[in-house]
Amino acid sequence: MTFANELAQRAAAISLDDSGDEAIHIAKRAVADTLGVTVAGAGADFIASLETVLGTAAAPGKATRVARNGRSTMLHAALVNGTAAHALDFDDCSTTLGGHPSAPMVPALLAIAEDHGFGGKAVIEAYLAGFETETRLARGLLPHHYEKGWHPTATLGVFGATVASARLLGLEAPALANALAMTVSMTSGLKSNFGTPVKPLHVGQAAHNGMLAALLTSAGVTANLEAFEHAYGFFNVLNGEGTFSIEKILDDWHGTPEILKPGIAIKQHPCCGSAHSAIDSALKIRAAQGALGPDGIAAIETWTHERRLAHTNRPEPATALDAKFSVQFLTAKALTDGQLRIADFREGAFMTPAVAELLKVTTSTHHTGDDQYLGRVRVTMKDGRVFEEVASTNFGRGPLNPMTDAELFEKFSDCVSGHMDPAAAQEAFDAVLSMDVHDDVAGMMRLFA
Repeated sequence: MTFANELAQRAAAISLDDSGDEAIHIAKRAVADTLGVTVAGAGADFIASLETVLGTAAAPGKATRVARNGRSTMLHAALVNGTAAHALDFDDCSTTLGGHPSAPMVPALLAIAEDHGFGGKAVIEAYLAGFETETRLARGLLPHHYEKGWHPTATLGVFGATVASARLLGLEAPALANALAMTVSMTSGLKSNFGTPVKPLHVGQAAHNGMLAALLTSAGVTANLEAFEHAYGFFNVLNGEGTFSIEKILDDWHGTPEILKPGIAIKQHPCCGSAHSAIDSALKIRAAQGALGPDGIAAIETWTHERRLAHTNRPEPATALDAKFSVQFLTAKALTDGQLRIADFREGAFMTPAVAELLKVTTSTHHTGDDQYLGRVRVTMKDGRVFEEVASTNFGRGPLNPMTDAELFEKFSDCVSGHMDPAAAQEAFDAVLSMDVHDDVAGMMRLFA
């Protein structure tokens, strides 16, 4: 049996009835968080550029373009909303995936549900199947896949989008295997474009391509079922011989679901998760010492793991988007302001005089310790005092330090504040968290138009 068949059988066996209340609640929270950050990201200039190029206004359909005017086709909605979901780098994370699990899947699922009239229960079941697929692929491919330069949110998230879309469309295991094999030729996303609008476009492509593979399979288009293990297939080309484990991907699907352990981390800061440990270390210092600025600080030093620093070592960020990937900028901003907000990354206003001065005395170094999420920040004051703190933040607030539903709503409210008043935000949030009960996805999505 081919790998695509093996993977498809496992993904097709995931059932809402067997998943348990906790996994279902986590999935609904993920949908709510993804919709919130999509609303916030929909205002990015490059989203308007994407819509202009696609001609979405000339190709109307049934699917909501979140926080944009009008509706569009399923595929266009998945591409636009998927890109917006990752536009601010504020979407949820998975330590197994080494990236963002929900943004590639949720836009595709909601677009299909609106177009076909599917309900919330079916969406959640499909989400759970897609989540397990993308994260279990990561079990057998990372860390080499990430270190080689691939962006797993896109290159593995696209398979999550494929499975989620296929499950929602009712494809059985054999057809699902074909869709997965087809997706092998639709996977893309390189870390070289981190810090540019192309990174969120990776996620929009993943949502679009995963749905496209499922739809084409439904229309009878076939692929090579050996596309994963072929000499010129996914494993050998994207990873390389001896750098992957099929056994780790296929084993233990009857054990604890990935969505429960290690679970999903909800981002508290609207920037790259690889800098969150340094940010949290700086916030500890800020909480203990009060506001710190260039008048008193002589030097700032940060230490993060070599895997984290590789793409966050940006001592002179040139744009607001670039600043989201600068551990130097983010640490300095946390020390001066005591928090990081969406508004802090508006183009043309992100670099304050205080942060600009602090960047001149900030240095960042990597460590190679066992805890790849550990961050350390040391602040040396001009009067000789030294403040030092550490934190180990797994890309956000996960099972070990979970956000309550109330805290998640605070984040959601901040994300949608420019589009909804507090009462409307509460209504929208509650609608998502009860989507499996009311089972009206189209009605829910009207709240996000």
